[in-house]
Amino acid sequence: MADLRVFGKTPRGLGELRARSGGLSLAQRRLLILVDGVRDAEQLAAIVPADFEDSLRVLEDGGYIALVGQSERTAPARSMSIPESEMTTVHEARQRAALAVNELFGDDAAELVAAIEAAASGDELRPLVREAERRVAATLGEDAAHAFILRIRRR
Repeated sequence: MADLRVFGKTPRGLGELRARSGGLSLAQRRLLILVDGVRDAEQLAAIVPADFEDSLRVLEDGGYIALVGQSERTAPARSMSIPESEMTTVHEARQRAALAVNELFGDDAAELVAAIEAAASGDELRPLVREAERRVAATLGEDAAHAFILRIRRR
């Protein structure tokens, strides 16, 4: 059965993202960045599978996130993400994604840009690019999200 719980950041969670106190592991911080009050736990687990349940528990118990409701999702979200075999090198994709996210959202996405720049592999970069793609789609529409992906993969 799908885990449709939806979490949102609390003031403490937002403060942690700004302060970067170092009290959270990389997996916990990544999950905190991705919690948006829209995606449900199943969708988050697909993006950040490493230690998902433990990270979710630490964030919730620590007061960084709180349950805000249940998703009404009935079908998997459509993604325009590209397969790794079609992506430029990880270095190129990381640079292009960080630049594009920064140009589109500026300081509002500083945490995501930092996470993209820190990605050391395609496996680390892929969920971050999906998050950026989701933000672009939510803010600017599906066509803009598609253009965003093409911009990253174009050689």
